[in-house]
Amino acid sequence: MKDKYFADEKVNSGRQPELDLLKALCIFGMIICHVVLDLCDEPLPADLDSYITQLFGAATFMICMGIGMRYSHNQSSAAYFQRGFALLTMGQFINILRNALPNLIAYWITGDNFFIANSLLILQSDILSFAGLAYMLMGLFKKLKLSDGSILGISVLMNLVSLIHSHLATSPDNYLVSQFVAYFFISDAEAYFPLFSYFIFAAFGYFIGGYYPYIKDKDALANRVMLICLPISVLYFGLRFTVDFPYLPEAGGDMQYNLQPTPDAIATCIFTLGFIALLYKFVEKCWHGNLPKIVTHLSENINTYYFLSYMFVLPVQTILVATTGGLIPKTWIALLYSIFVTIACYWLIEMNNKHWNIHITNLKGRKQLIFVVATWVITVLVVIYAYPRIEEYANIWNDYLLP
Repeated sequence: MKDKYFADEKVNSGRQPELDLLKALCIFGMIICHVVLDLCDEPLPADLDSYITQLFGAATFMICMGIGMRYSHNQSSAAYFQRGFALLTMGQFINILRNALPNLIAYWITGDNFFIANSLLILQSDILSFAGLAYMLMGLFKKLKLSDGSILGISVLMNLVSLIHSHLATSPDNYLVSQFVAYFFISDAEAYFPLFSYFIFAAFGYFIGGYYPYIKDKDALANRVMLICLPISVLYFGLRFTVDFPYLPEAGGDMQYNLQPTPDAIATCIFTLGFIALLYKFVEKCWHGNLPKIVTHLSENINTYYFLSYMFVLPVQTILVATTGGLIPKTWIALLYSIFVTIACYWLIEMNNKHWNIHITNLKGRKQLIFVVATWVITVLVVIYAYPRIEEYANIWNDYLLP
């Protein structure tokens, strides 16, 4: 099999169009889901939302992130640790702008406890905090010189431990402690992407990323992968969304999405691998390997789209609740707004690249140190201020106390 599909030396370097297209699709889907879920009173149809978030949600981003780790120039453990801490810091910076500041201002104006509760979401197990911890854990594994297979095996065990933990453990009484636990396991705090639940996706991406540069016959390999992976994943998820599985949370619910129980996680990895192969065939057939500019733009600026799009969502949510007491009443209005958000993000990124050249990640020396220290100091000050004033904590389990 190796002789047929893989070379002994790297022959498949550079950008991978099918991965760029996958990330672009996920970014647009992410914006739609965030706008509808956070700004709209009328949700998407339950089945549609379940399939979109399960099959094209955060897990797909994390698999792509794992593959991307193998294409980075610096593969040292120190570089992984540095990248991880940078992602953690950037996640905190985003939480300050999208959660803490808007809600604190609204609280000072209105005195409504809803806003002070949501300001504490400056602490949350979000996708960037997961990415940061995942990079740091991968750095540790690289320091220990573990093989790709060993890392993948450990990630499966971590996911199993997370599933068992969800059945046996109880959340700490102190909410801040519970929030700390949420960075690693499901708890009663804001536990969106716990490390033990989601690391399997980064490890899987890292594992297949080890083979990706050596693929010499993508077309033949894509045919084989689709033939194996797509029927398995269609059969599994067809059953999963129609039949109750013992010891697993209801498909499509918040617990299932946040926990990613082991059978679901493995099936998601299988589906994503098959879908990547399908996208490769699509790109070759329709675009002859040359992606439209908008696709590469979305893929190359994935973190910026995440940051900017959220600035059009959560602060707007705060304004709507403070001024009207509710959210957007109709889904179609939210869908139109999601298109506006995508276009606005594209324009802002293009203007920044051409004229403004504002890139926080490029800060060096003293400026970088000031940014990092200020971000974490502000985080601590917000927690000290907000925590004693909160009567009921806002998180995914109570729909963030939204009216």
